[in-house]
Amino acid sequence: MANGLLDVGDGHRLYYETWGNPAGTPVVVLHGGPGSGCSPRLRELYDAQRHHVVFFDQRGCGRSLPLGEIHANTTMHLIDDIERLRRHLGIPRWWVSGGSWGATLALAYAAAHPQVVDGVVVRSVFMPGDGNVRWFFGGLAALRPQAWRALSTALWDAPDLLAELAVRLGSADREAAGAAALAWLRYEQAVNDPSAPPPSPPLEERDRLVDKYRLQAHYLTAGCFLNEEDFLDACVGLSGLPVWLIHGRDDVVCPPSNAERIHACIDGSRLVWIEACAHDPFHPGMAAAWRAALEGEQG
Repeated sequence: MANGLLDVGDGHRLYYETWGNPAGTPVVVLHGGPGSGCSPRLRELYDAQRHHVVFFDQRGCGRSLPLGEIHANTTMHLIDDIERLRRHLGIPRWWVSGGSWGATLALAYAAAHPQVVDGVVVRSVFMPGDGNVRWFFGGLAALRPQAWRALSTALWDAPDLLAELAVRLGSADREAAGAAALAWLRYEQAVNDPSAPPPSPPLEERDRLVDKYRLQAHYLTAGCFLNEEDFLDACVGLSGLPVWLIHGRDDVVCPPSNAERIHACIDGSRLVWIEACAHDPFHPGMAAAWRAALEGEQG
């Protein structure tokens, strides 16, 4: 396994590591969030014998430096970073994979650089633009009323929850910022799994949560720096390329209609539904479909 920090300019250095078989099929992994960083558990979704996997933490995320930095941090910067990383590693062509926000980024990167992409495998795709952001911080109140009410109460019933979160997370008051990050974390978990107890991370982890959610707020308040119509138009250019869209039928974070609309734009793409599955990448059905797509065994 190789790893390092790649200087991509603007004061940013990306942490990356490779895993698996250096002679195998190259696959780059784009994590979600924005802001989450790559989890070691993602290795479960790839085959160490078949794949030469490239993991990296996007600008400001995980082990990349400086952590939480939002300066010069937009989707276009990330697309350029992915291409710079490919060239740095000397990989002529690769498969691109990602989940949730990482799925959006994977499709955007592939549309910008189709000449170096052999295929795309994504799950639980997030649709950029204001509409999906409004859904997450407003529309979900109808489906997850208790979760939404808890978040709203924590933010003193602010009229715009995301805007209020962004202000608090950017505050010099670390206690207020930490409370906002914890409220966001609990909201996410309650939306994904209403039966789970509220998470209570130790105090020493709060600063990392603040960095993560400050970066996420930076992206979401800008609609992830992508216009929905332009994004769908770009996806049309992926027609003819092997593209798998894997989506849980019960996903409320990224509604199934996202996958349907993208599938309709990409001629020849394959849409795989996972029954009784929400937004969990490690759901048995989701993981099985993911591995099969990467092995070229779908349909």
